[in-house]
Amino acid sequence: MPRPIAFARRYVAHLPVAARRFLAAVSVLALAAVAYGVYVPVDHWLNKPCMRKGATSVTHHGSGGECVGVTDGAYLFHPSLKPAEDAIRAENEQVRKAYPADYVSVVLLLPISADKGSILSMPNALEQLQGAYAAQHYANRNSVQGNAPHIQLLIGSDGYQANGWQPAVAEIERDRGRHIAAVTGFGLSLAGTESAIRDLTAHNIASFGATLTSDSYSNIKGFVRVSPSNVDNMAAALSYVQKDFTRAVLVEDGNADDSYDVTLVSGFKKFSAIKGHQIVGVEPYDTSERDRDGQSAQERRRHQTEVATRISQMTTNICAEQPAVVLFAGRGQDLGVLVHAFSDACLDKQIRIVSGDDTTNLPDSPQLRKDLASGHVTVDYAGVAHPGEWAATAGHDPGHGPEQQDGAQGYARFQRTFQQLFPKGYLGDGNAMMAYDATLTATTAIRLTHQAQPLPDAVVNELGALQGEYAVLGASGPIQFTANYLTSRTGSNPVGKPIPIIRLTAQGNPRVLTVKWPDHAPPVG
Repeated sequence: MPRPIAFARRYVAHLPVAARRFLAAVSVLALAAVAYGVYVPVDHWLNKPCMRKGATSVTHHGSGGECVGVTDGAYLFHPSLKPAEDAIRAENEQVRKAYPADYVSVVLLLPISADKGSILSMPNALEQLQGAYAAQHYANRNSVQGNAPHIQLLIGSDGYQANGWQPAVAEIERDRGRHIAAVTGFGLSLAGTESAIRDLTAHNIASFGATLTSDSYSNIKGFVRVSPSNVDNMAAALSYVQKDFTRAVLVEDGNADDSYDVTLVSGFKKFSAIKGHQIVGVEPYDTSERDRDGQSAQERRRHQTEVATRISQMTTNICAEQPAVVLFAGRGQDLGVLVHAFSDACLDKQIRIVSGDDTTNLPDSPQLRKDLASGHVTVDYAGVAHPGEWAATAGHDPGHGPEQQDGAQGYARFQRTFQQLFPKGYLGDGNAMMAYDATLTATTAIRLTHQAQPLPDAVVNELGALQGEYAVLGASGPIQFTANYLTSRTGSNPVGKPIPIIRLTAQGNPRVLTVKWPDHAPPVG
């Protein structure tokens, strides 16, 4: 019996030319129909909205189906965020009901992700939601350069490592009647974050960074940040540590897409420019593959294991170079790996590690506390904010009495509001303080427009006004800008922002060692 395929071929070969052409066309159409039948449900699943309702528009992104977009609190990005999101949603509903023609929206955009590889920890995300809500709550009941317009706080997420920035930003730029006047937060100095900011500002949407410190953000027109840059942070850190060490080992992440790490490396390399000081060793590692978009959870775990293995190997060479301070130019989650690796390495030596503000994303775990308890390893970092920086014993650089008073006043105002709303909320890592400051700064610029519902470009026009009498009394210190993007390379940076030098403790309550002011950090190159 002939095989079906061979029989079909012989049958078709004997048909007239016109019939064969007709049969070929029908076959193509049939295959297309089958393909479409498969594509449509798959495409529908990949792009199916997580929620579209009122001010909320959140959709799936990537192969993992992570949800990105914007919500007024109706959509829950993670169960741990529920109390904060519920509070924000209730405040938003009250604002829309009471002031329908006299409110604007500020979007708090963060890379919210439950993935264990996420650089922004979920506690960090929660603290930033709480801080931003504290600013919204305060501004809707008090004068912040006036009492109107009232503020609706929208929560935005661009997903794991900000890889979903395009759909999230597109949703903000569409607006859809939510009266979006500004975007704040942003979370991490990553390639996706910078792309998001440059896209938003290209559309004349005023943007306010909270905890971004990479030097890549120092001069983006339409953008300002309440955190000092890594240039200032590292100058402060080096001015603090140079009296104790003349030798250093530099640990550097080679991930070119992580501008926080890249500019941290540049800042720390200036250690060798200090007279009588030198970097005596370099220990590289690379998180590029771990943070790459579009990979499975299994692949990501494999790459994380590879990173951890490489970091754990560094202790041998670091121990051999002692005494030398360890300058860690990497993310907090990777710093934890190095700290733990020293739990059974060169126990007869004292290891001092100095890093940047992402140390706050190092989870406060029982393992970390145990690793720090012996005193064998000490971790200090140049932070962006800490409640202890306004204590009488904080040890500020001299000559800043009036600024210290303004800082203490701004912090006291924040603390009263925050404790009222979140009596058990955590302030020790400064994340809530910075989100509060960025949102309060955005509100100040919005109200300086003297418009009921200003468009974003009107808010951009007020960035240069945020100085002198219009400086913002933030929780992390007085905040002001020149916003002179054409005549400066640092138009986005705060002017004269204090920088606390902070030490991790085995008790889980970081403490301030001293507070440096940028003009007191000596030039290092």
